[in-house]
Amino acid sequence: MHQCERVAYQLILLMMLSVPTFGQRDKDVIVLEHADSLVGMEINGERARELIGHVRFRQGTTMVNCERATQYLTSNKVSFDGVVEVHDDTLRMVGQRGMYYGDTKVAEAFDRVMLEDRTTVLRAAYGKYFIKEKKAYFKTNVFVEDTTSELTADELTYFREEEKSIAIGHVKVVNAKNNITILGNHFENFKKEKYSKVTEQPKVIQIDTSGGKSDTLLVTSVIMESYQDSLERLVATDSVKIIRSGLAAEAGVSIYLTNRDSIVLNRSPIVWYTTEKLEDNQVSGDSIAIKLKKRKLETVYVRGRAFAISNTDTAYPKRFNQMSGREIILHFANDKIQQIRVNTTATSLYYLFEKRKGNGMNKTTGDRVVMSFVDGKMDKINVIAGVEGQYFPEKLVKGRESEYNLQGFNWRENRPGREQQQVESKK
Repeated sequence: MHQCERVAYQLILLMMLSVPTFGQRDKDVIVLEHADSLVGMEINGERARELIGHVRFRQGTTMVNCERATQYLTSNKVSFDGVVEVHDDTLRMVGQRGMYYGDTKVAEAFDRVMLEDRTTVLRAAYGKYFIKEKKAYFKTNVFVEDTTSELTADELTYFREEEKSIAIGHVKVVNAKNNITILGNHFENFKKEKYSKVTEQPKVIQIDTSGGKSDTLLVTSVIMESYQDSLERLVATDSVKIIRSGLAAEAGVSIYLTNRDSIVLNRSPIVWYTTEKLEDNQVSGDSIAIKLKKRKLETVYVRGRAFAISNTDTAYPKRFNQMSGREIILHFANDKIQQIRVNTTATSLYYLFEKRKGNGMNKTTGDRVVMSFVDGKMDKINVIAGVEGQYFPEKLVKGRESEYNLQGFNWRENRPGREQQQVESKK
């Protein structure tokens, strides 16, 4: 081909590439900026052209690159083969093949789809990007990674301007910073607000191996919310259950302060803790605050109608040591109870034994009661100010234990995770 013919051919090709679809506004037209070769054709009665090699389209600020494409001039759409890239501002979406619809400004990508947007990377088998709405939808083997966490799900919708994500189906979020995993079937994340919410069977799992052996925290509820602001916390609401080695709890609301290793329980909370001999102990009140140290129980604060109950001896299953007052504080060391302090209108009821045989029961009231323990067993009890005490001999107590229980006694047998904790305690 002579030089003049080559120039004429290139001018004709340029004119063909630049022809818009009749009757459309310029900003809605898909403009072909480059292709190594172009072949005009007709497909099902519609004018079309096949483009091969370094194909590049533009519509407004949106750019699409691929190796092979078919442009349908009347319906204003393009199908792509080979590696397809869609660029819109900072967003980049890649797939093995795809479609672009000029009228609705929607891009589809199929097979090994990847999206990159600022600090977020997303992968899935299928992706769809709505340019007008700045919204992306993905399904099948969805995986999302950002600077703090990883997410997997069946489906995910991503709103770019709001920086909001909604994931559905088998959702799993792993936060490497605090080693917390959140599970559920519906997850909403508001990145700007540093807030997320999980519904439909939410569950939180935190595994700690710092002490040499694995220790797992499990929290379930109806709603789970995460706040990543100055006070990082997980808030569980409705039918909350917490299980940890040697510890279990139920409440209407639980607040787990992840950086402070503390748990606050409200709405009829109950906490159980287990001694080395697998004896159950239970505390309840209007609110309970649990302070952990290196994942071990350190202090439990019970306020408002505070009540503490503990087993006495397996041979006497109906006998429970009991303490009640407006406030109860329990102190632990190495997961062993060291002291129980009852403040304001304090009452204690504890059973006496001699050579493991029942020897009656003492009931004591005062302004303050302090009970000390050695190796998890009660050692001594001190009652301070306004002391009143009664001793009930064995013959009056035997077979009538329930009649002596303090007001508000409510021993709960259905402790969450009982079987699991018994197995772990024997390891």
